[in-house]
Amino acid sequence: MKRAGLFALFFILLLLYCPHSAQASLKLYVEDEEVQLQNDLVLINGNFMIPLWVFAEHLGAETAVHGSQLEIKFEDQTVQMQLDVETALVDGREYKLEVAPTLMQGEILVPLRFMADQRNLSLVFVQELNGFRLSRKAPRFTGLSSLRSGEGASSAPAAQETPAEEPEVPVEQRSADLPVEDPATSIVVFEPTEEEERGLREIIFLGGPRSTVFLDLESFTGYQTYLLEHPARLVIDLHGVFGNPPRALEVESPVVKSIRASRFDDQTLRVVCDLTAPTGYQVLPAPGGGITVEFNYQLSELQLEEGGGDLRLAFAMWAAPDVEVTYLQNPLRLVLDFQDTTFMLRSFDVPVNLGPIVRWRVGQHSSSVTRVVLELTEPLVALPPEERSAGSFILPLVSAAEADASVFLRAQQAQEAEHAGAELLPLQEGVLSGLIIAVDPGHGGSDPGAIGYQGTFEKDVNLGVSLYLGELLAQAGAKVIYTRDSDVYVSIFERPEIAIQAGAHLFVSIHSNSNIERGRARGTETLYRDGDPVSEMFARIVQEELVKSITLIDRRIWGRKDLAVFNGSSLPAILVEVGFLDHPDEEVLLRAPGFQKAAAQGIFNGIVRFYLENKR
Repeated sequence: MKRAGLFALFFILLLLYCPHSAQASLKLYVEDEEVQLQNDLVLINGNFMIPLWVFAEHLGAETAVHGSQLEIKFEDQTVQMQLDVETALVDGREYKLEVAPTLMQGEILVPLRFMADQRNLSLVFVQELNGFRLSRKAPRFTGLSSLRSGEGASSAPAAQETPAEEPEVPVEQRSADLPVEDPATSIVVFEPTEEEERGLREIIFLGGPRSTVFLDLESFTGYQTYLLEHPARLVIDLHGVFGNPPRALEVESPVVKSIRASRFDDQTLRVVCDLTAPTGYQVLPAPGGGITVEFNYQLSELQLEEGGGDLRLAFAMWAAPDVEVTYLQNPLRLVLDFQDTTFMLRSFDVPVNLGPIVRWRVGQHSSSVTRVVLELTEPLVALPPEERSAGSFILPLVSAAEADASVFLRAQQAQEAEHAGAELLPLQEGVLSGLIIAVDPGHGGSDPGAIGYQGTFEKDVNLGVSLYLGELLAQAGAKVIYTRDSDVYVSIFERPEIAIQAGAHLFVSIHSNSNIERGRARGTETLYRDGDPVSEMFARIVQEELVKSITLIDRRIWGRKDLAVFNGSSLPAILVEVGFLDHPDEEVLLRAPGFQKAAAQGIFNGIVRFYLENKR
């Protein structure tokens, strides 16, 4: 699409996003002063552009234009660019630009984000102002300093910005999957102001049946968590936490092996809990300050047993959790919810012939509940768990006639809440008739995913795009199965299981991206199961159609071997990263319903094209 067309598309989408605003044009502020722009801000390939004269009138630069050559000269820095050339010289050092300077509507425009980065200016979108604010950052970096351990400081210079393209960050693992600095070495630190003097005082492993970790924080402004598979670890990014990280801890527990910390950026401290295996967790504010991380119990063995006329459910865990019991009718079922528990095995649903039990199924019902459902021919009551030996328990199952009346009365009737995908609309005849497609909105519930500058949660963007996509698929005759259709948590291991149980032919996971260098990376990419040529073809076609529809930068498609949503099934599967939520320009788009619809249309076009080109 030509630049003028992209410009028009963006503002149409922005009007959809701000339906009650008579003036949808974005504003620009330098500190608290509004820049009186002659024309609206222009977006080219995901990059907002700024007029050259702004640097002379508001940022103290001398600007010069010699034909196509541009020069922006500050007291301490000189930036040279050329119209329609995607490189720049900053004090003689070459940098690659994602978009070239251009002449439009009588003004020379240069990329706003690039210039903000070169001048070490903060660039944020301010919702109340409906615009971007450029402001000077207070200097923070003071060199290399030692940790609390008292090791000597290094004399190496502070790290400099990498001038070429940004580091690639695996999606779903995101920035948390990059190597974390070794806390035994010196790190770059900064000198916080008195108001900012807050940090992580200590990491304390409390142990206990839930393998609890306490982070003793002076204060913090927020946190983000990432549960990763290879290797298993929980990453906690603590925002608004300054100062040096404490020492690493070696831990002996069934879940946690070690806990380490390092600086992620000048306002974020990263804590990494190395785990024996991926497991659920809960993060809670501590009454006296700081936060507590409680890991789930791990259910590693589970079987039905019969002996001496008794029925029992045998299971292996390091401690017995609370088990909530629900008695359901039509059909007759006994539901056992293991609280604060992660099921370490694959979900299953199998017939059985064991007394009154004719079928049983087990799966991860939510991030904190493993659900066991027993289908019965006559009522059974579950008694409290009993320890058989260290790490081995049984849950006795007795007939209602034999059970104490008070025990039976505690098994209350309730509506069944077993998780399953939700079919959107009745099937219609159409180009996709006969196809079952699993649509997977990434994250959800207690897992917000990436968070944008405006506080946008990735889980909400993903759900919006997914619901629009589901409508299009259903109208084309496909049967749509959602892994979630509301703001609820669904385990990454459960998502492919939902698709398998529904008999899905295709699996499409919807996400929004983020990058370790927050606010720098832009564009669209699609992931596929590495080594699967069908999934690779599927990803390539969807990527092509999506980029046509939303006109963001076409980053790439790439294969991944380490994603649970791919490894849990063998059906053609892709994960679409629509755009970068942690880039303020693309966050504005991702929030807009019009843009979400355009993204859904592009993905839909790709699915239809893939199906038509490959059906037999």
